[in-house]
Amino acid sequence: MGEKINGFLNIKKPKGWTTYDCVRHVKKILEVQKVGHAGNLDPHATGVVVIGIGKATKLLPYVMDMEKVYIADVRLGLLTDTWDITGEVIQKKPVPEIKKEELEKVIKEFEGEIEQTPPPYSAVRKGGKRLYELARQGILVTAKTKKVFIKSINLLDVRKNGFTIRVTCSKGTYIRALAKDISERLGTVGVIENLLRERVGHFYIKEAIDPNEDLSKNIKALDYGVLHFGEVTLKKEAIEHF
Repeated sequence: MGEKINGFLNIKKPKGWTTYDCVRHVKKILEVQKVGHAGNLDPHATGVVVIGIGKATKLLPYVMDMEKVYIADVRLGLLTDTWDITGEVIQKKPVPEIKKEELEKVIKEFEGEIEQTPPPYSAVRKGGKRLYELARQGILVTAKTKKVFIKSINLLDVRKNGFTIRVTCSKGTYIRALAKDISERLGTVGVIENLLRERVGHFYIKEAIDPNEDLSKNIKALDYGVLHFGEVTLKKEAIEHF
């Protein structure tokens, strides 16, 4: 195999793998060194991780800028240090009876440009270290708030102790933070129970491959990563200059 490979892989990240586990796996199987990804996914989460190989690594920032779609199961009544079900419980609160209409009204308040505080277990840097590295040392840091854009939130299911939403959002959005904020707005606390990344731009979950499938047969061409760019047609003289 080796270094002549250039292109993209749409990997369906399994639960328990880090995003870098996906990168490491691709490096090992395809015997390539230059491999990167277009955005972290929590170890507990599953779904689309876009991997760039060779020259495609230079195009990854453009893939990272594309909108993302997540399906999130939120568990109400408890809060953990990681803001998802894998962490240590730090708070419990009764769950009020939640009507579907009330919940739909609340989630619509979070559409548009909103301010978010990234979770203490996140890839945000503080003083050169990532917050999750500090958190593992027992130092929980409150990160600066940041503006993100939520295009839409759709309610898929309501349960006695939780609900499921589909979120279409900008890069840099923390679904764990969104779940926590919505839960607080409902008068309780809450965490992410399951999280699936359904789409990154035009990289869809239905086309994503298991890491153990034949990777070499599923590599997409370099230009696939920038299909969202507009087309430019050049005349013959312009081509020579280009």
